[in-house]
Formats: sequence, C-alpha cells, structure tokens
Amino acid sequence: MKYLRIYTDADGTSHFADAEWRLREGDFTPPSPSGYSITDQLRPKALLMMHHPAGYRDEWHCAPAPVLGTVLRGRVRISVSDGDARILGPGDQFLAVDLAGAGHRMDEVDGGAYDLALVVLDDGPDAIPTDWK
Repeated sequence: MKYLRIYTDADGTSHFADAEWRLREGDFTPPSPSGYSITDQLRPKALLMMHHPAGYRDEWHCAPAPVLGTVLRGRVRISVSDGDARILGPGDQFLAVDLAGAGHRMDEVDGGAYDLALVVLDDGPDAIPTDWK
C-alpha cells in the first residue's frame, strides 16, 4: 500500500517521497482468519473531513501537525517548494510532515470540488517514525 510523503529538508525546502506502509501479518480482528496485513497503530489526535469547492487554491502552508490525508472525491494537485507537483485522486493517501519551512499548496483539477479525510496524528517525540519525518 503506497502513500505520498510531503516533508521538509534541512534547508526548509519541501519535497515528495513515494513511500509504502510497513505491513505485517494481521491480528487486529480476532477470530478473523489470517491472510491480511496491517500497519503498526498510529496515534490519532483528531479526525476531520474537509470539502474544497471547484476553483479552490491553497496558499503555501506547512502542516499544523503530522496529517494523514485520503482523497475521498475529486482530484487534487499538491505542489511542494522544490517545484514538483503530484495529482491525487480518490483513494490516494498522503502524509504531510512538513511542519516547518516553505510548505506545500493544494488546488483542485478538472474544474471540480474535492473532499479529503484528514487524520491529525499525535506529534509527540515517539508518535511518528523518524524515517517518516
């Protein structure tokens, strides 16, 4: 299972990294049979749904905390300060850990609205693995 990581380097420039969830054999729903995989549990702080109307465009901003986002509807372009941009659609996930620096911006594509499910993660020192930051 893939996700797009948005992070900031030591110079404050934001970048993308294609990443995959680390999976292990599932044991989350006993007595369900084996054969599925899961990640380690993340510590959510909050969950919110976000609607962006057609024509919406963000200003450059940093994530307020580590945020796991899933596109629910529409298509969204995410741009980072190194000049790269990616288009995500329904089911695509991103992890924004660009908590400082130049940040990122989002805008809709195809002339339509988009909806996101955002999970704000606990940003304590052990909440996010160091290779995610």
